[in-house]
Formats: sequence, C-alpha cells, structure tokens
Amino acid sequence: MAAERRLCYRFYTIYFCQVFISMQQRPLFKPKRRPSRLIRRTLLVGLGVFALGSVVWQFLPGEGAQDGAATASKPSDGNEIPLTLEAIESPNETAREAGSESVSIDTPTSGKQSTAFARSVSLGSRPNFHIPGQEEALKAIEAPEANRAAVGSAEDLDPVEGETESASPSLEETTITVDSGDTLSTIFEKAGLGYSDVLKVLDLGDEARRLERIRPGDKLVLMTDDAEQFAGLKYDFSSESELSIFRSDGDQLVAEITDLPSETRLVSAGGTIKGSLYQSAIATGVPPMQIMQLAEVFGWKVDFLRDVRDGDQFRLIYEVRERDGERLGTGHIVAAEFVNRGERVQAVRYTSPNGTSGYYEPDGSSLERGFLRYPVEFSRISSNFNPKRLHPIHNTVRPHNGVDLAAPTGTPVKSAASGRVTFVGWKHGYGKVVQVRHDAKHETLYAHLSGFKGNLKRGASIDKGTTIGFVGMTGAATGPHLHYEFKVHGKALDPLKVDLPEANPIASEDRKDFIARTRGSLEELARIEVDVEGEQPVHLASNERVSRESRED
Repeated sequence: MAAERRLCYRFYTIYFCQVFISMQQRPLFKPKRRPSRLIRRTLLVGLGVFALGSVVWQFLPGEGAQDGAATASKPSDGNEIPLTLEAIESPNETAREAGSESVSIDTPTSGKQSTAFARSVSLGSRPNFHIPGQEEALKAIEAPEANRAAVGSAEDLDPVEGETESASPSLEETTITVDSGDTLSTIFEKAGLGYSDVLKVLDLGDEARRLERIRPGDKLVLMTDDAEQFAGLKYDFSSESELSIFRSDGDQLVAEITDLPSETRLVSAGGTIKGSLYQSAIATGVPPMQIMQLAEVFGWKVDFLRDVRDGDQFRLIYEVRERDGERLGTGHIVAAEFVNRGERVQAVRYTSPNGTSGYYEPDGSSLERGFLRYPVEFSRISSNFNPKRLHPIHNTVRPHNGVDLAAPTGTPVKSAASGRVTFVGWKHGYGKVVQVRHDAKHETLYAHLSGFKGNLKRGASIDKGTTIGFVGMTGAATGPHLHYEFKVHGKALDPLKVDLPEANPIASEDRKDFIARTRGSLEELARIEVDVEGEQPVHLASNERVSRESRED
C-alpha cells in the first residue's frame, strides 16, 4: 500500500508542474486574458508546498508504516503477529539482542529458478513463539554463500514422484507396404506427411537416396511425433542392411545405414539324379541359387547340358542366413561333390590369408579358369565368330573376329580376367571400346558400349569380373549387343571355343592352411548318405552354426 501511495504522490506532483509550465507558455483562457502575475506566483507557491508535503509525508511514521505491516503466522489463539516493515526491508541486519525471536521468509526471484534466502523479522514480545529452522536461517544470512546448501534451493529438491527431468517424446509408427506404382511421395501421403518431408529426407545424402529404389513388397516404417510431424523412418533394403532416419540431439535429421544381426548355419543335402539336376536338387530341398552355383563350380569339369545321366549323384554343403528363426537367404557353397558316370569330382571353398576366395580340388588345383567364358549376361548369341562373314550393314565380306552377345542396353560388361586397360575411347565402327591386356599373350576387346564405368582410364589395373562398361549400340550396330574379341599373341580366336588357361593353384605358402581349414568340410561331405533309388532329405551339417560376423568372405 505504501508503494502505491508514493507512486500516486509522484504522479500528481509531476502533473501539476507540467500544468504550471504550460500556463507560463500559453494563455489559460483566451489570448488577451492572460492571468496576472500575482495569480501565477500564488499558484506556483501552492504547488511547491504540495510537492514538499508529499515528499515529507512518505518519511513520517504512522499510517504509512502501519499500512506496510506484514503478518508472519497465526498461533493457536488466533492472534496475528505483526511484522514491522523496517525489519522486512533490512534483511542483512544480523545484530540481535539475546533472547529475541525471529522468523525466516522465503522470497522467490522473479523469472528465475527460485532460491531460498532468509529474512529476519522481529516478532515483538512473544518469547515462547518458536519458528522451526530460525537458527539455521540466521546463520545463512550471516554467510549466505558458505551455507547455501544448508538453506536449500530449488535445484536441491528431489523431483516429484512420477515425473522425469525430460520426458522423451512418444513416436507413433506406421508400417506401409509398397504397392505397384507407389512413389516415396505417395507413401508419405499415406502416413499423413507432406512433400516437404520427402525433400528433407532426400537431402540427407546418398544413404537416403536408396529410398528412390523401393520395390513393390518392401516395407517402410514411418514415425511421427505427438505433433504429427515427421520424426524418422526405417527401411530394410536388403536382408543384411537397414536404413534408419532419425532426429539427433540437435533436432537435425540424420540418415544412417546399419548391418542387421543375423546368423549363418551350414546345411547339407544330397541326392541321385532322375530326369535333370535341377529337378532332382529341388526335390531334396536345395534352393535354386545353390543349384546354379553347383553348375558353375563344376562347369569346367562337367558339361551339365550333355554329360549328366540318370543315376549321377550330388552332395553339397551350403550356407543359410537366418534371423530369429526366419530364413533371409542363402550364401556360398562350402563344399560339393558330383559323381558323373562313376567319375568323382570334389570342390571346397577356400579364402587365402590375403582375402582371395575360390573353389579348389582337395589337392589344391583350381576349379576355375583365369578367364570368364562370357563377360556379360546375355539373352542370345546374335552373331558367331566368322572370318568370312557378310557384313549386315556394308554388305561386304568382312571378318567377324569376335562374338556378338545380345543384351539390353545398360547391362554391365565385366572384364574377362585381371589385367591392365590399354585403350578407352571411340574406335570407328566399333563405337565405344575398352581393350584389356591380361598377360604377355592374352588380350580382350569389348565394343559397341553405351558408356564406361566411372572414371575408367588407360593404364588402370582391374580384377577379373570388374565392371568396365555397359551394353549399347554405338558405332556400326543394328541393335544393343556386346562385341567380344579374344586374342592370343595378337590373333583373334573364337571366344566360345578357345581353351582358356586355368587359374593359379593354392600357393605353396598357403598349402598347410588350406589343408587344415578344408579337412572338416571334406569329412562332413563324405558323411552325407545318398540312396541310389531315391533322394536324401536336407539335414543340418553337424548342426554347425557360424555367426555372420565371423563368416569368411
């Protein structure tokens, strides 16, 4: 109340002073009827006395002080104990007479975390009135910094039961299966999200760009917060990897690719061929992928199109990847055996200490060749090797020193063997060409390419199976295909009939390691029983389980 009264006194004082000044500057009523000098001086003196009285009034004891009285607490008899305003406004005064009583008052600081501090107030003549904690409060006044912990603060208070310091926002997950014709925009729209969220996701880098290659049947888990705003997503784009988009501590979207945990177990199977290898292997539960691998492993030893007969036998041990009991896919063939017309051939997979993997016979001889027979996955042979072929465009007899393998434009073309690039560029009717020298006697050529892989340059070293370009129809070509030439000492030979060199056998320094690491697979392979009159069902290979992380290659 005292503060409001003082404010009113000051307001009226300033107001009357402004009125007086305005009277000195302009007429009060009319321009020709200006107040006399006596009236002006009388009014000035009156205003001065009023202002002086208002100032003196604020410092006089009496009603002003009584209005500022405070109440500490109400004892059991119902009488309030008055606290003097002077005591409240002088909290730092610590001198007290012996036997005087005091009370501590907590005053919060506006706009900040409340900090408790004590103010000592005289309680008049009530010697038996006791305020809990008054002695600790007085000590805190005398040494506030040293005893801040004794008095306590809001930061020292324990949180209320059931509350947490920062409640993590709850996220709602929506699982959407990609339908035919769906785009990322339509998928986000199904989850109630906008195109702006799609742009934010695609701006996160190459990891998020995998969402541009979603396929029907894929599943996306979209997450939204309490405000129904985009908060992240999960996308298992393969059986082994997951794309995760989430908000970091700085509330920024982050894209991350993580490897999904899985385990690999070895499965063995065997059977007797009746009709065809494919049908007989399917009957024993062997996946189609492993049947194709089996044909590739023994492709240089057995002609599966001409030489396979009923009664031939096969055995194999292969990898199966699983997660939580669900099959994710299959891996490599670890060991295999094929008996063709009584002749037995075996293969084991081995990874050398330098990381090179391949299939070998038990004596260490390689089952592979140093060259790929076909450097591209083709649909048909559109033109064979022919030194006297009639050219389809020029209508003249010109040698066709290679083989044309028809394939869709953009199909990857691989190097037939490791070597060094000797030419990259345009070569007349061949169009875009890549030439590779593999050793002192072998050289290959790849023509009519639509483009080259990355920044492939002359002099670059490449490995067997490395993509060097893509099928096209540049130069003199009537359709998309790969023109493939194979030269020995500079002379072109038929790539489909040339005797390809074998790959290198196990190195002498790796032979002991090879024998030690393949012995178990060969022993397990020999334990697979095959009924001559029927098929042997699939079973676990000694129930062996190998973690995905420790799996070789």
